[in-house]
Amino acid sequence: MKLSYPSERPKLKPALRQTLAMRAEMACTEVATHGASASVFALRKRAKECRGLLHLLRSGWEDSTQWNARLRDAAAKLAPARDAEVMLNTFDSLTARRRAPAEFDSLREVLLDEIEIADAATDPDSIAQFADIMAEFARAARSLKMADKTAPIVWHNLARTWTKGQRACQEAAQAGEDATAFHDWRKWLKRHWYQARFFKPIDRPALRAHVAQVDALGKTLGAHNDLDVLHMYLQALCPNDPALARLAPDLLRARRGLAQQALDAAATLYAAPNPAEGWAASWQLWRAG
Repeated sequence: MKLSYPSERPKLKPALRQTLAMRAEMACTEVATHGASASVFALRKRAKECRGLLHLLRSGWEDSTQWNARLRDAAAKLAPARDAEVMLNTFDSLTARRRAPAEFDSLREVLLDEIEIADAATDPDSIAQFADIMAEFARAARSLKMADKTAPIVWHNLARTWTKGQRACQEAAQAGEDATAFHDWRKWLKRHWYQARFFKPIDRPALRAHVAQVDALGKTLGAHNDLDVLHMYLQALCPNDPALARLAPDLLRARRGLAQQALDAAATLYAAPNPAEGWAASWQLWRAG
């Protein structure tokens, strides 16, 4: 089931209540069905979706900040093994372009060891604990109360997420080789992506294109982040390995290329006005229809 505004077209508060609870319950169902074999990718995705929508309730639902932190921390406990596998996949993709990828086997062994260490360090109860937190969150979401009228808060936070992403993009453009700014930009863009997917039904033709545009940019920033994480990890664990000295120029060149690709795409994306006002009007028309 895709992340989406409920087809019954309720007001914003019941729509968010229903959607947040259902996404959390989907995670619980995944664990109930597959137990310890549940997809970590799917579970983390449900948490990210909920956190993206929670930002729409900022300063409106008193518990939103607390829940955002709890979901983040619960998902992080599932992350180590998955993150190690992503590093290995990024490494393999990068070295496959070389004529003799075997010359980097010493680095690959370090990554394989990291996967084993991460697997061994993963708390066997973390998936069950994650499901318990998601179940608790689902109950809380179904009864959430707002401190004020929901619509103004939601549209304000939608505009804020867009503006924060736009500013983060500008900072990334000035950051040079500092990948931290790109990481911060990616976080705000991903939040907007979840929010845009939620509102997609209010104007499908326009938002389908917008969601695809944001998704493509997010994937570029994700690939940039994967290279940065890999570089930092290898620098920390094997800084004197000659294989790293041979690989680093390729890695940094690929990262620069992705950075420029992201900035070029962003120039088109952020040339459009802040979508909050237009989406608010479209939402009213859609509900009236």
